[in-house]
Amino acid sequence: MSALLPAALLAAAVLVTGCGGNGGSDHSAAPASSTATAPGDSAAAAGTSPAPAPAPSELAHMQKLVDEADSAAATADSDAAGDK
Repeated sequence: MSALLPAALLAAAVLVTGCGGNGGSDHSAAPASSTATAPGDSAAAAGTSPAPAPAPSELAHMQKLVDEADSAAATADSDAAGDK
């Protein structure tokens, strides 16, 4: 069980940093304003620019980390099943 926590934390950290912390959605952290904006113009309304997409090499590295975390979790599950 204790081996699952670091793997889960690593996977969560990878997902948060890989997705820019917003899950790829168009939600902004700024409060809603009463002025109307054009559809898809939330970044301009908030006064910020959208986060750039990660480079392919960064995506490959993040996928490797997720795969390693999955493998570690599977190994931990297997070890735990053997201890029963």
